[in-house]
Amino acid sequence: MKNQLILLLFWCIGGSLGYAQNAQVQIENLKNELKTHPDAKRTAVIYSDLTWYYANVSSDSALSYGKKAISESTRLGDSTLIAQVYSDLGAVYFTKGDLMASKKSFLSSMEIRKAQKDIPGIAKLNANLANIYYKLGENPKALKAYLASIDYFEKTNRLDLVATTKTNVGILFHKIKNYPKALTYLKEAQTYQEKNNLETGLCLTYLSLGNVYLHMKDTLNAVKFYDKSIVYSKKTGNKVSLTNALNNLGNIKSQQGKSKEALAIFNKSKKIRDSINFDTDDSTLLLGYAKDHIMNRRFTEAKELLLEMERSYIKNKKDKRLLLKTYQFLIPTCGYLNEPDSVYLYTNEVGMIEDEIIETAVAKQTIELEEKYQSEKKEKLLLQKEMQIKATRSQLILVSSVAIFIGLLGFLFYRQQKLKNKQQEQEFQLKSAIAKIETQNKLQEQRLQISRDLHDNIGSQLTFIISSVDNIKYAFDIQNSKLDNKLSSISNFAKSTIIELRDTIWAMNNSEITFEDLQSRIHNFVEKAKEAKQDIAFGFSIEESLQTATFTSIEGMNIYRTIQEAVNNSIKYADAKHIKIDIKQLQNDIVMVISDDGKGFDDNDIELGNGINNMKKRIAECNGTIALKTKPNEGTEITIQFPNKFG
Repeated sequence: MKNQLILLLFWCIGGSLGYAQNAQVQIENLKNELKTHPDAKRTAVIYSDLTWYYANVSSDSALSYGKKAISESTRLGDSTLIAQVYSDLGAVYFTKGDLMASKKSFLSSMEIRKAQKDIPGIAKLNANLANIYYKLGENPKALKAYLASIDYFEKTNRLDLVATTKTNVGILFHKIKNYPKALTYLKEAQTYQEKNNLETGLCLTYLSLGNVYLHMKDTLNAVKFYDKSIVYSKKTGNKVSLTNALNNLGNIKSQQGKSKEALAIFNKSKKIRDSINFDTDDSTLLLGYAKDHIMNRRFTEAKELLLEMERSYIKNKKDKRLLLKTYQFLIPTCGYLNEPDSVYLYTNEVGMIEDEIIETAVAKQTIELEEKYQSEKKEKLLLQKEMQIKATRSQLILVSSVAIFIGLLGFLFYRQQKLKNKQQEQEFQLKSAIAKIETQNKLQEQRLQISRDLHDNIGSQLTFIISSVDNIKYAFDIQNSKLDNKLSSISNFAKSTIIELRDTIWAMNNSEITFEDLQSRIHNFVEKAKEAKQDIAFGFSIEESLQTATFTSIEGMNIYRTIQEAVNNSIKYADAKHIKIDIKQLQNDIVMVISDDGKGFDDNDIELGNGINNMKKRIAECNGTIALKTKPNEGTEITIQFPNKFG
């Protein structure tokens, strides 16, 4: 199961006071000052300061003082203070996850700052609104707002805010999987923050760098930056970044099979989350617990936790995708517990939720097309009314001259016909677009139906076979080693068949497959291969220009299976210490080289088996060629070359 990381954008620029290490002390001092009954102006300022300090301690208290600050500053007519409080409230709502309320507060502040022509304030609010656009998935708007803020902060020499905003830009590029760009912006922020000892900003920058490296499969750097984020989060008292860094670190330990370390880290993360009053989402943490239970064969504990999550999601009406993830974990859990009825039930639930998600997306597209159609229809009616008005005016004017009347009438007729033709062309394009979408939806539904049939029927049956074989081995003291080996062989064969089935379903569910998808898939395969031969070092490199090259699902699967077969041959027969996969562009061709330093063989003395022949057939289907180069004790090199139709 792919590890789900928490990407946290909590650094909202604004407020007259920064996030302080001694926030609780400041809160107590401000409360004590209130007891002295200061004047109305100072009271309003204290309420505003309490709103900001409580933002990272208790969101409910922050909102309560924020409302008091708005009331007092409005009564005083202090527009500058009102704008500041709205900005602080926007930050609080953002932290709570209430994006619409956050956006409304920031826009209220923006309205006042624009009236005051407060350029610095406008720049900071743009940075905050960019965070909201990021959360709403409006990436182009978010990037545009971030870059505009950076430009202003650089011109005014506010390099601390430049670094903070660059961190957010790095997180945005991480979200859209442009990892080189993400690293560029995050490292620029890191350099400035380390040089100037900006500990608060480093909490998030280190956390974000860890997330990027983890998605790049560089766990060593990921762990290094998570550890740094943990250190600085503790120093600054930032519990939000601390719990997220711990949670991601726990997921890595769980993936590495270090269950005790993972559970200890998860428990620390949960303890911290429970100590703060934010409405944070614990789904990633709980799924981490469940995954660790499954990996260590604690299936009963995993099932109890997953069922508790199911009840929580249904009760609180959370995101359907979280419920889908829970059911996907329940399927193998119930399979290992020998509960075929439950496997069938949750498999059906997965199918229904996937259908619902697809239907929602289709409905959204349909509404957008309908709105576009209605908008064009209104424009047509307005044009027709405009034509009627012009025609009426023309008739009044042309009474004095028949010649002018005929000429103008001819012009109007020509223009009306041109508009009509244009409108018909637009309607035809719209209908064609709707028909194309309907065709694509039908094809996607057929793909999903086939993949569900494979998953529901064959997948659940294979899972049941594995569970049954394992139960026989554990339930009976089998003395016959041949029988025991045979049962193990059946179980291993069924498991490998499930893996191949999942690969096939993955290919079917993707109309296009990129080299980046293949790289991730191959990395997963290589990591599993390392479990069998830990002394083998694997290398994988691909030219950056080929990262976005796309294949059909059939071509992608043929390439993946070919590489998989070559690596398997090196592991089984070559006795190699190093295996390398290198993909590059050579003029107008793509060249893939799979090489090892194994014992090799004399290809003149050995008859090639079905594996090599199957590889040749698969590459031939991609209009490519494959060449084998090997000698005894000189390793083996397989070169695959096919035209680059993406360049």
